[in-house]
Formats: sequence, C-alpha cells, structure tokens
Amino acid sequence: MIRNRLPEILRREGITAYRLAKTIAHRAARNTVFRWARGEVPACLDVSALEAILFGLRALTGKPYGVGDLFTYEEGDDA
Repeated sequence: MIRNRLPEILRREGITAYRLAKTIAHRAARNTVFRWARGEVPACLDVSALEAILFGLRALTGKPYGVGDLFTYEEGDDA
C-alpha cells in the first residue's frame, strides 16, 4: 500500500497546509494541497502537483525533500 507522508512532514516542520498552498498557489490547486495534507493518496498521481508540493516544501524548509520523502510503500496483509 502507498502511504502519503505529507501530514507528518508538515507537522514536523511546523508548516500548515494553508501556508504550503499559499506558497505554491500559482503551481497547484489549493484543494489538492489540502487533500494531500489530510493524508489522502491520489488515485491518479498528478506529477505537476507533486513537483509543486516538493518545490513548496523545499522553499519553506530549505531541505531537499524528494518523492521518496512524500510517499512510501508498505506491504500489508492484502498484498
């Protein structure tokens, strides 16, 4: 199962979903940021939204966040 780690990252960095959405307003829809910030895993990955969120995290934290930081794969009982 794919797990979205954005909520953990935002908590750890002390960043609100609103602040991230505002930072990348011209790159990704606010609703997309809020859905991802709630931990939802998109059924169809929008690469431009992924790039925007990574850009925003890097801009706000100065850390080199990547795709592997946002999403992890975990085997479950149903795998």
